[in-house]
Amino acid sequence: MPKIPTFTAQGRPTADAPGVVSNIQISPTSTVAASLLPAAEKTSKYFIKQRDNTEKLEAKKIALEIKAEGDKIIQSQKNNPNEEEAINIYKQEFKPIFEQKISTIKNRRVKKLVEQAIDLENSESIYHLKTNSFKAYEKESTKVFNDEMAIGVNNYKATDNPILKVKYKTDLKDKAEKFNKEHMLGANDLKKRFEAIDTVLLLTDADSFIGLPNAEKQIANLDSSLKGETFLSNEDFNKSIYNSYESKINSLAVEGDPNADYDEAIRLINELENFKRYNGNKVVSGTIEKSFAQLKEKVLGESIRHEDKVTKIQQGNNFFEYSEGQKKIMELTFFNQFDASINKAANREKAFEAGQEFDQRIDAYVLANPDATYAEQQEYARDLRMNIIDKYQDIEIEKVTAFNLTSNKFNVTREADAVFELKKQYDADPSQPNTLKTLAKLNGFVDEKGNPDVGALLNVYIPILQDREKN
Repeated sequence: MPKIPTFTAQGRPTADAPGVVSNIQISPTSTVAASLLPAAEKTSKYFIKQRDNTEKLEAKKIALEIKAEGDKIIQSQKNNPNEEEAINIYKQEFKPIFEQKISTIKNRRVKKLVEQAIDLENSESIYHLKTNSFKAYEKESTKVFNDEMAIGVNNYKATDNPILKVKYKTDLKDKAEKFNKEHMLGANDLKKRFEAIDTVLLLTDADSFIGLPNAEKQIANLDSSLKGETFLSNEDFNKSIYNSYESKINSLAVEGDPNADYDEAIRLINELENFKRYNGNKVVSGTIEKSFAQLKEKVLGESIRHEDKVTKIQQGNNFFEYSEGQKKIMELTFFNQFDASINKAANREKAFEAGQEFDQRIDAYVLANPDATYAEQQEYARDLRMNIIDKYQDIEIEKVTAFNLTSNKFNVTREADAVFELKKQYDADPSQPNTLKTLAKLNGFVDEKGNPDVGALLNVYIPILQDREKN
């Protein structure tokens, strides 16, 4: 038989993978993996940059939130003129806000960025605080200065003592000089302030002279002594003098005012029309001429009507007093607390109703007769008193309703039988006193001569009485 060949291993078992051992060296850059290294490095840098940008954005947002709170504090100190105080308040209020916000940031890099941003902002905030304080100081200082000037001018205006006037003027200029130095405004500013003071005081004195004898001469002398035209132009001088005269004239010329003085107002009109400055400049000139013409026309026109209006007003006052007296007499006819026969509640009520009617009829008469003389007014008030007494005499208060001049003239209701009896008496002798004549006259039922028309009254009155009885 053929023999099967066998193989016997000569070496020992090993864990090494089978392979071929070689001494050939391979470059790390020549492999596929190695070619990916630059891309990996680039990707890593991109993610780092993205992270940084994200953190910077977050830090900016947080810093802006903190800054917004800081700006609120700065705004609250905007009008604080005390720089040191404003800065201290800012620091005290801002610190806890900043610390609270920072404590919530977990990312150390973001926290550091926020701290850096706020450090920069703090410098700017302090600058704004200082700027605002200075502006506030300037504003407050200017207000105080202006108030001091106003008080000084008022003091100057209120005194006639020449010594005090000099003192007040000196004080005003001293304050102006101190203000100028304090704010370092320069020589030109101080010059303008002095001129402004001289202008105001000159015009103040001029205003006080208007209405006095020789006012024009006194103003001219003062203007000349101060060399007024060097600091006050003719145009400004004219406007001020005109306004002062106009104000004085208008205060005197009040149409209808018993205290008005149109004679003095017209005198001042004429004085103003011819007023000249010491340098020959005429006040009423240019655009002022038109205003002056209107003022003159107004005053002259009012003066013509004034006396009549004053007379009417005085007459009205006198008539009011007279009619009130007549009303009082009438009311005492119906009620008198010292007369046991007419001091009852019913009497008081009748007096009240009669008084109400008296007032309404007086008011209607005055409106309807604006040109009535005082004598005519007195006569009407007397007749009205007696007519209302006749109307309400011997009538029960229960039969008196509220009087209305337009809707209820017949506010006293009499029995129809009584009215017919009064008519019988009237027909028998129309010349005798009769309540129907009173009612007719009160309610406008009169003939062409003004005599009571009883027939016309009854044509209206009787149906009203009958209707009232029916209802």
